[in-house]
Amino acid sequence: MQQMQHIDPKGSFLKNLVLSVLLLGMSSLLIPAVLKQIDDRKFVDQQRFQAELSRQDKIIDEQAEVLDNLAAAFWDYEGYASDVLYSRDERFGREDWHQRAVDAYYLQSGPLLVRMRAEISTLLRLAPRPTYESFLRLYEEEVLALDSCLLELMKIEAASSGDPQSSGCVASEGKFYGVSWDTLMTYVLEQDLADQADRELESLAEDFGLHHASD
Repeated sequence: MQQMQHIDPKGSFLKNLVLSVLLLGMSSLLIPAVLKQIDDRKFVDQQRFQAELSRQDKIIDEQAEVLDNLAAAFWDYEGYASDVLYSRDERFGREDWHQRAVDAYYLQSGPLLVRMRAEISTLLRLAPRPTYESFLRLYEEEVLALDSCLLELMKIEAASSGDPQSSGCVASEGKFYGVSWDTLMTYVLEQDLADQADRELESLAEDFGLHHASD
């Protein structure tokens, strides 16, 4: 007759108890470690997210600043150039106005043009390449051409004892080659430069996402 295998219920219980204690001990060590890894990853992800938000905020601030600076530089320059042209009209009847306008232009136009060009250079980093090139064309073909012609006409006017109206920009190159004071006056009165600057600034604001459509 086959002998039945003796099973010790008490021994099996002890074994299970020991295994349970061991598993609980391992869990008490592993779970905090896993939770710490999860917390560490969450912290790193949060730090990266905050850094990206900070970077985006910085870029937006820089874009708004360059937009404001470019607008200010264009309007300041046009103000000095317009003052030189308007002051030649005798109908306004302000004594010595033209000379004061010429003196102010000589003093202020150079630094303004340098500032304008420097702001345009920042568009290489902050704006699409076509936008930078469009602003550069405006600067070179309109602003610098106007400046060159104005400087030539003012020099001729200061040296001439005859009728300055007969003088033209013959030494200057570009858009205003050969034009007279009257032609430049018409250019300013018709707001050609102002309209072009407005279009470029509006396009830049759209590129930056800073443009608000009108109601």
